[in-house]
Amino acid sequence: MSTADSTLLQQAVAGLRLHDIVLYESHFVHGEPFPEAEELAAVQQHKRGVSYRVTAFGSEEAAGKRLQVVVSLGERLVDDDSKDEPTIYFGVEAEYMVIYELVTDVSEEALHVFSNLNAVHNVWPFWRQHVFDLIGKARLPPLQIPLFSGGADG
Repeated sequence: MSTADSTLLQQAVAGLRLHDIVLYESHFVHGEPFPEAEELAAVQQHKRGVSYRVTAFGSEEAAGKRLQVVVSLGERLVDDDSKDEPTIYFGVEAEYMVIYELVTDVSEEALHVFSNLNAVHNVWPFWRQHVFDLIGKARLPPLQIPLFSGGADG
């Protein structure tokens, strides 16, 4: 992380308080049956996206602002990720809404850096548990969900 991003992140951390983390949407797909183990050359693919907005809440006398961050995550097992349309064996996707209260003014740049790092970090343990629970209940081979590293790949 650059020094500038680190400074922006500290500004956001000082001005925001975590209010709630909500599983907003979830999708599980059990696609094509697995081929025989000797023939299986599966590849795990990852998805991660972040969007955010600032909203107002409360009455005029007690108005406040909230940062709402939607974190979209996904994992799927496919036959070959070099194809345009790979065969999907199974996959899990979820969107989480993370709500923070703004306790001081925070710049747009700081909100951007914070949303892409801290909001994903806040969601990550919920995401890992969600994937492990669904895959276990479906009796599918486990997917590898690493500890959150902060990189673009999670």
